Amino acid sequence: MPKIDVIAELAGYKREDFSVCLGCKICGSVCTINDLSVPANPQALLLALFLQKEVAHDDPVLAYCTNCYNCVSACPWRIRIPEIVRAVKGEMGLETPFEKAFKSSIGVWGRVYEPYVFLKSLPFLLREGYLAYVIRWKEYMNFHLPHKVKDMGRRQRKDRKER
Repeated sequence: MPKIDVIAELAGYKREDFSVCLGCKICGSVCTINDLSVPANPQALLLALFLQKEVAHDDPVLAYCTNCYNCVSACPWRIRIPEIVRAVKGEMGLETPFEKAFKSSIGVWGRVYEPYVFLKSLPFLLREGYLAYVIRWKEYMNFHLPHKVKDMGRRQRKDRKER
C-alpha cells in the first residue's frame, strides 16, 4: 500500500493538499480514459490515498492515464492528478519498462537520450512483439513525410554514389 506522505512528496504536495478535493468528480467527467469506455474516477484514487486505503494495482486511472492534464485544467483546485498517478505507479512498482528506461536516461545523461531509452526498452519490445510494428511504422512515416524530405534522402544517396 503506498504511503500518502511519500506520494505527496513525490508529486510535489503535502499530505494536507489532498484534503482540498471537493469530490465534485469534474476530473472524472473530462478524463480521456472515459472516452475509451473504461470507467475511470481520479477522485476515487485521491480519496483512497487520503484515507490510506488499499489502492488496486489494476485501477483504471493507474493503468491508462495518458497524462493529458484535462483533469488538472478542469479541477477547481488545479490538483495535478497525472503527477500523483506517476508517483503512485513509481511507489507501487507499476512503471512500464519504457518509463523505467526514461527515468534511467535522465539519471545517467541528465536528459532523455532516445537511443539509450530504446536500447534499455529493447528486451521488453522484443518480448512483447512490438518490433513487428516497426516495419508498418516505417511505411507509414515514409508515406506521410513531406515530399521535400523524401527527395532529400534520395539526393543524399545519389550524392554518395557519385563520389
